[in-house]
Amino acid sequence: MLFSERDIEALRLLCWCQYVCPEDLKVWLTETELGNLLFLDFVRQHAKSGALTLTSKGRSFLQFALNGAIPELAQSYHQDAIQRRLRLTKMVLTVCQGGVDPFTVSAEQLTKSSKLFLSAITRGRGLNPWGSTRIAAIAHLGDLLCAIHYVCPGIGKLALADELNAFANQTARFQDTRRVFLFAGGSYGDILMELESSEPRTDTKLISYSAAYHSLQFPVHLLSCDDTGAVQLQIMSVPDYRRKLTRAALKGQYQPSENPVWDALFQRMPFVMAADMDLRRLDAAISIARQEGFPQIAVAALEGQAEAVLFPRYRDTGKARVFILTGEAISEVTGRPPVPYTPPRTQFLTVEGDVIDAPPLKAAGRAGR
Repeated sequence: MLFSERDIEALRLLCWCQYVCPEDLKVWLTETELGNLLFLDFVRQHAKSGALTLTSKGRSFLQFALNGAIPELAQSYHQDAIQRRLRLTKMVLTVCQGGVDPFTVSAEQLTKSSKLFLSAITRGRGLNPWGSTRIAAIAHLGDLLCAIHYVCPGIGKLALADELNAFANQTARFQDTRRVFLFAGGSYGDILMELESSEPRTDTKLISYSAAYHSLQFPVHLLSCDDTGAVQLQIMSVPDYRRKLTRAALKGQYQPSENPVWDALFQRMPFVMAADMDLRRLDAAISIARQEGFPQIAVAALEGQAEAVLFPRYRDTGKARVFILTGEAISEVTGRPPVPYTPPRTQFLTVEGDVIDAPPLKAAGRAGR
């Protein structure tokens, strides 16, 4: 069996995330391709959760294929830990489909754009720089450094001061980037359900994500872990994406705005590019527009964002005219079709340029539970 880029990417996903739902992996692999990995005993199904995991044999093979560049992660079999890993996998898969590389082994690799580093890689080894924070990952997207949290209903609370300190400490070496928070979830609706919930504060340190969302001084972007979120990441990975996408969308109708809270003027209305799903910025733009006598503003976003959030929240309430970005405008900025990335089925080549056509190593010990 010759291994393709797609085979190796699937094994990397299992290695970095530890647990993957079979349905999620079908985004990349056919039943035949997955069956081959199961037959080789590189992958097996965890009995209790039904999730797929990487075996010791699969890990040894991947370590050989990638010249040792894989993380040292302790496998956890606790039910809550498995659920956290499955949520993390959905985020990582979306990141991959957005053209961002999540398969890093150190935070230093974030010096390059379109990279993501999972905090889990250094949480369990030696001195834990993350403490009890809930930062799932840090991503370098274009001119942004993002602290990524997975948010869904009932996700729990966080100590915001600790989150900010960890984010600052882990990104202090990176210059010429803007710091933002990115709240990822299964859908925009799931994220907003948690962010718009009201809960009395009973602790002096721990607060809900809803309270954190409203008090953070950094911009906060929402990200749905689906095809729409993947295209959103493609856009956000372009430096100065708002200005570029605004000009690409409005073309000859573009007029510069003297007010920095708006991205342009369109048909004498304030215009805001909302493809990055910074809803607090959008709300502020609407508030300032009304103060200056504009009954509405114009907003542009991806189709999935408009249907899930912007139509009911802004168009149907009369706050904004909402336009759908064309694929042509998006591609003009990103340089690629606005569709999720899928690893190719071309042959995988090692760093030495060799193909791999058979398991080269025999793993010692048990191959997992």
